[in-house]
Amino acid sequence: MSDRIAIIGISGSGKSRLARELGARSGLPVVQMDALFWSGSWRPVPEAEYLAAHECLIESERWIIEGYVDAAMAGRLRRADQVIFLDPPGWLCAWRVIRRWLEHRRSARPELSPEALERFQLRFLWTVTTRAERPAILAALEGVDPTKIVRRG
Repeated sequence: MSDRIAIIGISGSGKSRLARELGARSGLPVVQMDALFWSGSWRPVPEAEYLAAHECLIESERWIIEGYVDAAMAGRLRRADQVIFLDPPGWLCAWRVIRRWLEHRRSARPELSPEALERFQLRFLWTVTTRAERPAILAALEGVDPTKIVRRG
């Protein structure tokens, strides 16, 4: 197994669950980007602080980092020994987002602060269903050695 694993995909693709499962099996520390990016009740941390924490994390020798990808995160994909791209259909991701809301609308997910309860927004559900984030993920993967990418549908 690899020592540095990046798990990426759109919302509801199963990133957090896979990261927890791989972390339990491998003993690698798991970092959820939501926990790094959000503080309190869905307030983003200052960008400089967030980026510095991300850079510090990817310099470590052993990790599983799950979460979204943007231009600032390209270093994570290059540094990873393995990149797992979860790419299920939009309807399945939408169902998982609804299920997550039902499960965590009164108590936050374990990786988030207690006041970060799930919210339901039709606009967000539409974004997930149409997989609007997917083109940015595919663009980020263009800079990664294809032998390091595992794609799961």
